[in-house]
Amino acid sequence: MKPVLALDCGAATLKVALFEPQPNGALVLSKYELVPLGQRGLEEADRTGLLKEVLQDLLDREEMRVKGVDAHVCTPSYQCFTKFLTAPGVDGKKVGQIITYEAQQNVPFPLDEVEWGYQVMGTTEDGDLDVMLMALKLDVIESLSTVCTDIGVKLSIVDGAPAALRNAFMHNYGELEGCTMLLDIGAKTSNVIFLEDGNFFSRSINFGANSITQEFAREANLDFEQAEEYKKNYGYVHLTNIAEPEDAYQAILVRAARQVMTRLHQQLEQTRQYYVTQRKGQTPLRMFLAGAGCSMIYTAEFFIEKFGLEVTFFNPFRNIEVGPEIDSADLAKKAHAMGELAGLGLRATSVGLTEFNLLPQRDKISRQIEKRTPYAIAVVFCAGLLPFVNYAFFNKQKAEQEKASETLTQKLESYSSTVKGMQDSNNVLENRRTSAVQMEELLRTRFIWIDLSKALQNVFTEVTGKGVFIVTKPNQLLAATNTAAQVQANLAAEGTPPGGLTNAITEIWIESLTTTPPATVGGAGGMDGGGMGGMGGFQAGPGASGFQSGPGSGEGMAGPGSSSSGGSAAASSETAEDVEYLYLELKAKNILPREREDLNKEFAELLASRFRANPLFSDSEEETKITSNIPPGKPEDRWFSFKMQVKLVTPIQMQPPDDGY
Repeated sequence: MKPVLALDCGAATLKVALFEPQPNGALVLSKYELVPLGQRGLEEADRTGLLKEVLQDLLDREEMRVKGVDAHVCTPSYQCFTKFLTAPGVDGKKVGQIITYEAQQNVPFPLDEVEWGYQVMGTTEDGDLDVMLMALKLDVIESLSTVCTDIGVKLSIVDGAPAALRNAFMHNYGELEGCTMLLDIGAKTSNVIFLEDGNFFSRSINFGANSITQEFAREANLDFEQAEEYKKNYGYVHLTNIAEPEDAYQAILVRAARQVMTRLHQQLEQTRQYYVTQRKGQTPLRMFLAGAGCSMIYTAEFFIEKFGLEVTFFNPFRNIEVGPEIDSADLAKKAHAMGELAGLGLRATSVGLTEFNLLPQRDKISRQIEKRTPYAIAVVFCAGLLPFVNYAFFNKQKAEQEKASETLTQKLESYSSTVKGMQDSNNVLENRRTSAVQMEELLRTRFIWIDLSKALQNVFTEVTGKGVFIVTKPNQLLAATNTAAQVQANLAAEGTPPGGLTNAITEIWIESLTTTPPATVGGAGGMDGGGMGGMGGFQAGPGASGFQSGPGSGEGMAGPGSSSSGGSAAASSETAEDVEYLYLELKAKNILPREREDLNKEFAELLASRFRANPLFSDSEEETKITSNIPPGKPEDRWFSFKMQVKLVTPIQMQPPDDGY
């Protein structure tokens, strides 16, 4: 099947994706790119040339071969007129007449200047038809057709943003029950969509993320491009529980962002009330955010604060396969802005969608003829050749089979004894290879305990060598591997707003280290069923030098600074199973100054993250993790205890091979 090129021609960004439909009905995303259009994208007079220029440069740069493929194009909401109507439940022919009359009354342009269509979305409680009407000016369609023709692709589908978003949502989240509100924040417009049990309603709001840039540029006396760049680097939506930033420009920006988002919330609330009261819909149970405009920090938290709903970023590729050449990490950052692309791609494989196509009727017929003509010619040609091909093929196959049968019969007898000898030799070789591998694994364990000891020491040194930094805004706890200035610089480089740093010195001890889960460990330093016993006494505070031996071997650890022996680790090595997990009981210094109640828990999670970063231990949060509750602690407490399990990437072989080596 041929690839499909999806184009979302937004006001500020051109979004491009190449999809590959599969014979089994699946859809695979093979390439994508989001290209900013700048201020030129907002000027309609230059839009056709700009789209062609940017798209051709993108295809050349990414070496995307799209010559002759079908193009599915989506227009932004400010260009495409969308309206929901109610029509009487009558026969099909009369429905068309009624909708034509309604289109004449509602479309803000003469019908001979637009291409329009409608789709029945369902029925109301009174039995009337719920109809979605969509119209697009012919000059816009002609502009898109020119762009596609000039780059060598076939314009096959012209859709609108609300319909494409609805298709992407139903494909990826169709199992959700109740009402869902999907908010797509674009540059010039925002679309709010309500979806519930197959019903669909949308409204376009005539402002978006550019409004923040414009207000910030006006108040800060900056040009648009300067304001947009500053917004991307330092902007966030101000929340009521967060103090304003000290930087004057940033303070203006976050206030402007909150004002625009507040106006957007008011429009959303009016639309929600209309949907519930006038269209008899249910109150939304959840909210999804889509579009590049929702990427600003704290946007989700703002709507959680306003609506009190669960707010999640929309993932349009949740049920769409992603090709091996796609960078999954980069896609995860941009996926919420690519909902229209996913909806356009699904038109090639899925049925039962909102199937608007505002391509003029003559062009639709032309595309159908182009698709069917090669097949018709091929069918006629193949039908004429079929008898001759079958006769020639049969005779050739018969002669080849007879010749091959004679040759194989002659060779089979001479090869039989050779094959038997090779099989016997191969069995011996495989047995010896297996023994060699087992012996190699066993020899490697001679040094694993030394490596584990060093790994534990390195992890503890990372979080205690220079203490930890307590970041007050936003709440973070960082290992103090650098100076305070370096940590602050790193936070700023990552786009984190500046915040205060407080350094706290920490210490940590191992009270026990076992190879069996805590439920089977007999005592603080003892061992039950193959455990290592207590290995307390490793002090990871400032000045610690590693594991310290002390009196009382096998007696456990009485407190910080004492130690116990792990000498019983090999007592039952002949029957021990391979070691996959280590179980630690730790005691750490209570972190002061106390910036937050959960600092001890954050410190424990920091320690767990450093274990997961070590190559000897699993990086899975389900396998290397904290296994005990950590109380907040009191300022007068000196220590707090917690438990942890770590999984070894390479299990330790505890038994030698039983083949005599």
